[in-house]
Amino acid sequence: MRVSGQLAVIAMLGAAGFGGWYAYKGGHLANVPVIGAYVSQPAGQQAGAPRGPGGRGGPAGPATVDVDTVKTGRIVEIRESVGTVRAYESITVTAKVAGIIGEIGFDEGQKVKAGDTLVQFDAAERRAAIEQAVAEANRATALRNEVAIKLERAQALNRTGAGTGAQVEDLTAQMKSLEGSIASAQAQRKAAEARLEELTIRAPFAGRVGTRSVSLGAYVAPGTRITSLDDLSKVRLDFAVPENLLGRLKPGQAVNAVSAAYRGRTFRGTVSTIDPRVDQTTRTARLTAEFENPDEALKPGMFLSVALEVSTKDDAVVVPEEAVVSEGLRHIIYPVKDNKVERRVIIIGQRQGGKVEVVEGLKPGETIVVLGVQRVRPGAEVVARPVGSGAPAAPVPAANREQPSRSSLNVPQAIGSAQAAERK
Repeated sequence: MRVSGQLAVIAMLGAAGFGGWYAYKGGHLANVPVIGAYVSQPAGQQAGAPRGPGGRGGPAGPATVDVDTVKTGRIVEIRESVGTVRAYESITVTAKVAGIIGEIGFDEGQKVKAGDTLVQFDAAERRAAIEQAVAEANRATALRNEVAIKLERAQALNRTGAGTGAQVEDLTAQMKSLEGSIASAQAQRKAAEARLEELTIRAPFAGRVGTRSVSLGAYVAPGTRITSLDDLSKVRLDFAVPENLLGRLKPGQAVNAVSAAYRGRTFRGTVSTIDPRVDQTTRTARLTAEFENPDEALKPGMFLSVALEVSTKDDAVVVPEEAVVSEGLRHIIYPVKDNKVERRVIIIGQRQGGKVEVVEGLKPGETIVVLGVQRVRPGAEVVARPVGSGAPAAPVPAANREQPSRSSLNVPQAIGSAQAAERK
């Protein structure tokens, strides 16, 4: 084929394409039998579509959004951590001296009072030592009384000249020696009584005993564990927080804790101690909180999730979470004034109960978009309605409705309509 023939074909194809495009844009194809059933009219020329000036479709109306007024409320700054429970007072009961256990005065898990006897060792030997010391003191006292009588008689004879001074001096020395023996015997008795008390182990404070590690009649050495004793009327909770909070920590701050063992229950306590040292490895400060535990639900060693109330603001600026749009590290909000939208970058603080604290960028009393932020643009007009009013949304213009696809057309029905038109 010659070059001139090829150019002629290209020109004809171009003219046919342009003619088809022009017919489609003008809506002429919709009037052709059969073909019109497959070709949709342009959006601006469809039946029932609103027409603007010059017969073209009109622009879409303002977006309808739900708005709310910025308010102030109470926001509590909370820092979360984890901690471990320990008893308010806790000891391991051990034997102070060696001996044979003669009596066990508690049951495992029993609550005891301060001073109750827990264990009594065999004390027969110690009681014998006490009796011996008492007998020695009594013997020395009897001898002293006898010597005292002789001394009085010798002093009387010495005054009349019938006695001698040497006899008086000798009896006086015997008196002093016997008084020393009496004092020594009394000291031995007190020491024996003290050693006897060592054979009785008593509870130093009220609490609940644990499992026992000894049995009746067993021989135990000094330091042997007998049982444990915990005061669970109150418990302590140890947890750590970052060191950058040290300037805002103080005793008495509220602490809320929850445990996986008691779902739906929150334990409330207060900070009692702030460790003056900071852990050099973790850069955290250790805090101790105290919790009332009347039902002893909290046990030593339990793991709790902790929420420390660092500060409280009663007049914080708060907005619904739905009104805040995150763009990377920035947070955007859309105020509305005179039915026009503004885009504003804000700085947020705490999130609490579906509310977000706005630290900077917003003032109380301003109106903001809560629902419909995805449909607004800066400077655009909107139809504002109060959030939660339940007003129906604006209808979608006919020009914006989705057109049916070719697959949804009834082809036989279209062909029948074309044949009827030809018969006319």
